[in-house]
Amino acid sequence: MSGRGNRGRGAYYRAKYGGGSRRGASQDGGTFDQSVEASAPHGAWDRLQDDLRSMDGQQYGAYKRLLGKYQHTSPTFTLSVDHVQGDAYASPSRVRAVIPWRETGLPDEYLQSDIRRIALCDFVTRVCASMIRAKNLDQNVSGGDGWSGPKGGAFNINSPGQEILPRTSAMIDGNDTIELRFTVSLPAAGRTVLGQQAYHILGVNLVELVKRSLLYPNLDQEQLQLHIQTAENQQSLRHQLAEHNLTAFIANGSALPRASGASETPMDSATVVPFKSPKDLKVELLRADGTEVSGMGVPRGVTLLTGGGFHGKSTLLEAIQLGVYNHVPGDGRELVVTDLKAVKIRAEDGRGVTSVDISPFISNLPGGKDTHHFTTDDASGSTSMAANIQEALEAGCKTLLIDEDSSATNLLVRDQRMQSLIRNEPITPLVAKARALYNHYGVSTIIVIGGLGDWLSVADLVIGLDSYVPRLLTTEAKSVVEKYPSNVQETPDYGSLPNRDLQVDLRGLRAPYAIRKHFITLKPEAKSAVDDPSEAEAGIDLSSLDQLVEIGQARMIAKLLQGVAQRTANGAVPVASLKDSEADAIGIEHCLPITLEHGDLVGVRHTEVVAALSRLRGLNVS
Repeated sequence: MSGRGNRGRGAYYRAKYGGGSRRGASQDGGTFDQSVEASAPHGAWDRLQDDLRSMDGQQYGAYKRLLGKYQHTSPTFTLSVDHVQGDAYASPSRVRAVIPWRETGLPDEYLQSDIRRIALCDFVTRVCASMIRAKNLDQNVSGGDGWSGPKGGAFNINSPGQEILPRTSAMIDGNDTIELRFTVSLPAAGRTVLGQQAYHILGVNLVELVKRSLLYPNLDQEQLQLHIQTAENQQSLRHQLAEHNLTAFIANGSALPRASGASETPMDSATVVPFKSPKDLKVELLRADGTEVSGMGVPRGVTLLTGGGFHGKSTLLEAIQLGVYNHVPGDGRELVVTDLKAVKIRAEDGRGVTSVDISPFISNLPGGKDTHHFTTDDASGSTSMAANIQEALEAGCKTLLIDEDSSATNLLVRDQRMQSLIRNEPITPLVAKARALYNHYGVSTIIVIGGLGDWLSVADLVIGLDSYVPRLLTTEAKSVVEKYPSNVQETPDYGSLPNRDLQVDLRGLRAPYAIRKHFITLKPEAKSAVDDPSEAEAGIDLSSLDQLVEIGQARMIAKLLQGVAQRTANGAVPVASLKDSEADAIGIEHCLPITLEHGDLVGVRHTEVVAALSRLRGLNVS
């Protein structure tokens, strides 16, 4: 696995995104003068100070002369100024600090696998982000004098959340160099250069960040080693799930609750009930170093998580749904792992659906509407959830994760009374399909149920949560089913899976870009003279993709959309082939290609990419 993802990918990305260098489109979709960059200077570190001194007080465009490379000594590294913003209000400039691997003193063992490289880059990004926040370097200058006063100056790196993921904020090129990627809003007074302040950012603060985050003697070596080991352990546990016939594993002692609904950090440990597996579900897996860890294994099949309100059902499911990612030490979920192809499903009223086969769940609609190629601009709860399930299966999902609270009830179950009252019902609920889905396609279901007892009839396993403590209730559930039989009409066949050919047409639009975690903007190239505030924001709504955890993942999806548009310019291609063609950039277990220019991209799964494509209004399907 040594070095996967860092060499041999340039040709693919140059062909797809254009250009032979790292430079190209700006973050806001515009372009900048590559001829200026081609003639950019290369000089010693003194040249940086001289250049900025000579620019001081000139018009803002003088900053363009910074484009190029500056060589620092002690430590030896290269400052590469890749993009300079056009004015103080434009998207910030992009710079990289590239240091030879041998200069860092970092152990060569950290290069031996993708997971080690990913964890190392994740760690140094966190070190940088922490220092930037501590010194308030991410704050723009604010001063008086209105428009002519000082502005800009914010210096940033893409800050991680609780997950250890492939990032372009820090990247290793083969075995040769490691680099940090920053954005900087070059400071100005009105529209004139503030050269002295700019030098303090690039010539002082950046140098200090490089010293503190990329030189091994200056790092907290124990924390770095723990970070890498934690990621390796999680990957090792996740890779053992299949051989133990499991969909998920939750280690004993895990702290699952979060600090609040708006935070992914762990709840205060003094109030958390540590997770403890029921005896009959206890399994033992091996960490990467060979030591055993015990916890609850969730076997493949149909599993119900049940219990009273506020007793921890949804908390457990949320930990499972994010178990597809590795988490940082101290998160509480760093030994919770899930099948990488597990997908959270929910209802999504109002979403657009394009030519999706929802016939396993919905048929015989009024007016004879075709559900084998179902299309709508305004899906209901049930049709949206059916489409979400089918699209996930089309993308390779092997485990459905569902919470009753965020689902369309009529797609989950239809009890005996409603069957008797409404004879002409076009919906076949999931409770009637879950067993066939597993038997025919090997797709498991983990579902939180609090009030839909019909699901007890089809469950292989029932886990009850009582004050956050799991109990095995399968035997009791079978007794309840015998005592209170229901009329669940299971179907022997699940039905067909979608197999669409997709074409993405972005002509007439600016480059897609994510301005927040759950939305990708798609704006016309031509700006209207007057914006209509009553018009809905144009773009792709990702708010129902519960397993997206960072805005950098949405930015990666936006980047990939451009690649898909280029690949399908001459015709639609199968969904399955998209994963093969985008394999270098899709995934969370291997390094991202260093040819990706921007430092704000984060690894994403194929399932989320397909989900985003499927929500693109105007998608062409054949």
